[in-house]
Parts: sequence; C-alpha cells; structure tokens
Amino acid sequence: MASNLFKASILSALMVGAYFLSLAITPRTYLADVHAREKLAAIVPNQFGDWRVDDSVVPIPPSPDLQKVIDATYDETLAMTFKNAAGVRMMLSLAYGRNQHKGMLSHRPEICYPAQGFKLTSAVEDAVLPVDGRALNVKHMVATMGPRNEPITYWVMVGDEMTEFGYPHRWVAIRYGMQGKIPDGVLVRVSSIDANNSEAFAMQSGFLKELLDAMPAEKRSRLIGLH
Repeated sequence: MASNLFKASILSALMVGAYFLSLAITPRTYLADVHAREKLAAIVPNQFGDWRVDDSVVPIPPSPDLQKVIDATYDETLAMTFKNAAGVRMMLSLAYGRNQHKGMLSHRPEICYPAQGFKLTSAVEDAVLPVDGRALNVKHMVATMGPRNEPITYWVMVGDEMTEFGYPHRWVAIRYGMQGKIPDGVLVRVSSIDANNSEAFAMQSGFLKELLDAMPAEKRSRLIGLH
C-alpha cells in the first residue's frame, strides 16, 4: 500500500514538474514586438528600373469565403501590379502574419490557387534566384484557369529567415520557440500571365532582382532575410 502511495506521489510530482516546464518553455514574446515591422506598402517602391506601378489594374478580390480565411490568417496583405516599357505586367503579392502559426502552412499558393478554381499544370519545383551575391531558394509553379496561364514564383519568410514550406518552415519556427519567441511570417509571390512558362520565370527572376536591388538593405531583409 505504502509502495503504491509512493509511486503515486512520484508520478504526481513528475506531472507537476512537466506542467511547469511546459509553461517555462512556451514562447510568449512576439518577434514582431522585438523588431519593429514597417507596413508592407512602405518597403516596396512604386517604381524601379524599367518598372512602374500600373494603377489601371484593379486586383480581383477573392471570394467572400476565401477572404474570411485570409483575414483570419494574415494581419496585412499587399497586391501591386507593375508594368515595364514593353507592356509586360508583373503581379506582386505580399501577405504578412504576426503569428506565422496561424495557418500559413495551409494557405500556401499550391493550395490557395486550386481553392479559387485554378488547376495546377505542373508540380511545384525548386528554383534559384540570384540576388546580391546570394542564391535564394524559391519555388515555381504554374496555375491555369481556362485560357489564363499563370507561372508563379514564391517563397516564405519565418521571422528573419527565408525558408520553405513544410519541415524547413516548422523547424525555423521551433528554433524561435526554443528562444521563447513567436515568429511572424511573410509570403512573397510574383506571377504573370504568359503562355511561355520558361520565359515567364526568367522575366520574373529579372523583375525580382531589380526590385530587391532597388530596396535599402534593411527593407530588403524583410523579404529575403540577412543571409
């Protein structure tokens, strides 16, 4: 009987210890409160190189159901269309979440596009974006709806680190959590309407390089990190 009471006491002590340990290691500090974050519109220039914002293009709003999901997932979004002298248009979309745990993994482009009626005509592929002496790992995918063919380049930031969706995304979040911090996140997406996928991706790469090169280092780091 005494042995059972002793075992019960040890078990209770372990459970209480585990509870207080979980409280101690649960992240409570938002990274966004430690590092001031400018509004997305303040970090993206309206013109750079041969590109200018095309105010004649009004972004098509998502369906009401999808808009509710976006509002619940992100704290701020920005959609801009740029046009160059040749008439080529690039659509830039940024989505920021103060707490990256709020569904960013489930709302990546390969899920959101089909949710809006698009079909994915190719698997998501790895690609490299050369910027400022760095080789940035990005993703390529192609979505279609009727005659509309839309090649897409995208990546995700977790805290101050550029990463990928899936396990790399979770691992970065875990590392921040071990420091007691809740990281924020930014989804960066560029797309264009083009029947030639390879030419579109090359044009997107050039557009992104010009955009990032035109941004001051502290603003650029918001989209691609420091290293």
